[in-house]
Amino acid sequence: MKPVKRCAIYTRKSTEEGLDQEFNSLDAQRESCEAYIASQKSQGWKLVKTRYDDGGLSGGNMERPALKALLTDIDDGRVDLIVVYKVDRLTRSLADFAKLVERFDEQDVSFVSVTQQFNTSSSMGRLTLNVLLSFAQFEREVTAERIRDKIAASRKKGIWTGGIPPLGYDNVERKLVLNEPEAKIVRQIYSLYLESGCVRSIINIANERGWVTKRRANGKGGRPFTRGTIYHILANAIYAGLMRQGDDLYDGRHRAIITRETWDAVQAKTKARRQWQGAIKNQTSPLAGKLFAEGHHLTPTHTLKKGRRYHYYISHAKNLHSAAIQDRWRLRAQDLEGCILTAVRDWLVSPDAIKEIMTPDPEAGCIRTIEETLHQLGARHSSMHPHAALKMLAPAIRRIDITSSEIAIAVRPKVMINSKTLTSALVDECIINVRTQLKRRGCELRLMFGDVELPTNPRASLVQMIERAHRWRQEWLCNNDQEITAIALKDGVEQSSASKLIRLAYLAPDIVEAIIKGRAPVDLTADRLRRLPSLPTDWNEQRKLLGFV
Repeated sequence: MKPVKRCAIYTRKSTEEGLDQEFNSLDAQRESCEAYIASQKSQGWKLVKTRYDDGGLSGGNMERPALKALLTDIDDGRVDLIVVYKVDRLTRSLADFAKLVERFDEQDVSFVSVTQQFNTSSSMGRLTLNVLLSFAQFEREVTAERIRDKIAASRKKGIWTGGIPPLGYDNVERKLVLNEPEAKIVRQIYSLYLESGCVRSIINIANERGWVTKRRANGKGGRPFTRGTIYHILANAIYAGLMRQGDDLYDGRHRAIITRETWDAVQAKTKARRQWQGAIKNQTSPLAGKLFAEGHHLTPTHTLKKGRRYHYYISHAKNLHSAAIQDRWRLRAQDLEGCILTAVRDWLVSPDAIKEIMTPDPEAGCIRTIEETLHQLGARHSSMHPHAALKMLAPAIRRIDITSSEIAIAVRPKVMINSKTLTSALVDECIINVRTQLKRRGCELRLMFGDVELPTNPRASLVQMIERAHRWRQEWLCNNDQEITAIALKDGVEQSSASKLIRLAYLAPDIVEAIIKGRAPVDLTADRLRRLPSLPTDWNEQRKLLGFV
């Protein structure tokens, strides 16, 4: 026996004309629907007694008493199937129809149109439903396009189209009105960026001065500035009295906070910075993807200090926070690349190279050719700029493994020599082992090649401190009546620091020479020298204290 399906008939007529007749349009619709339900009695269809008739009401909206009652009964589980004479009796809006069908599906209710053979309980009915829903989607998209076109037209006229007003403005009767206290902050942000070009310094100043983001009426906002919020302010054309539509700018109807010249200058500066960052990003290290430190992948990175760029290889990002500090790695790119380049150059001209790259029992003619080729490669790389030479060698380097005692460079001779006639005489891979030493300070390491520390650039902060100390000492000797603190104040140094810094004029000559040549211990920093409670006058004691022994 088929399960019972409770069927509700819905009827509607747009006008009240003829509704007072004994047999009207609503009755005709209901009669056809009742006949259809009767024909489906074998399928378990059964008519519910409640009538759902809307007379004199448009199908263009959902504000109909009988329809609302029907939807309520559906939600209460009193109806299993809805029967109408035509689809447009239920609604004439495709968007509303899509909403109704979605609501029917939630309650597992089917929908039938008697005269159009439309029944969502069958596969053909569901196909028809999908077609109608496609048209509903089309209607929504057309409506969205109309709204976008209207917004675009308003912005071209300089009209603010709503939303959350930016910092510096308030929404008053759907218009942007200047908020002077906030506008003052915006002007200072633009001014600071033009002066320094550093967003991080702006954030620090904002935090010191207690600046926060726009406070909204709902209590949200009012948070400290971040890089994102600063860049958003710097890119917002509204502050220059403009309204953006796509890539075009139009004169707005609101008051500007900054001048157009200021805004253009900031845009030029941010554009130049993006181009510079893009260029840096594209300058991929020749050894990228090939370096491993005790099994951990090393990634190339760089930092900028006082306009100067310093390159490093660091532990892969996913390992930085999980690993203990003694397991983290940060090597100066100049040290590491110089060590690897030197090792490969020395190996190319060494007697060991010819033995290691050849297969057993090569042809007699190949041995001499390979030996000459290796010497030519060594001489060629020695005459090239280090970065260019390393870039040329990189394809032949498969992997570099670094430990605290050695570096193992896996090279592919066939790629390095690149000769079809010599391929059969070359092995696929050989290892160049280099004895090294590493000095650690935190996660930063200083690389030593064999027993000799690789040359590096002097640290400007250390050199500057020593130069300043010697200059103060000379001025003090020439002006015995003048205090050291008075001399230091001329350089903007606080009195509490002056007496400590002057002691650097009495460092041992070999210590000063090592600092100037960039050979100071990795843990000897300007900050460490400032914090020293005392400095021995004995040079041997100085060497012990500062790590030169």
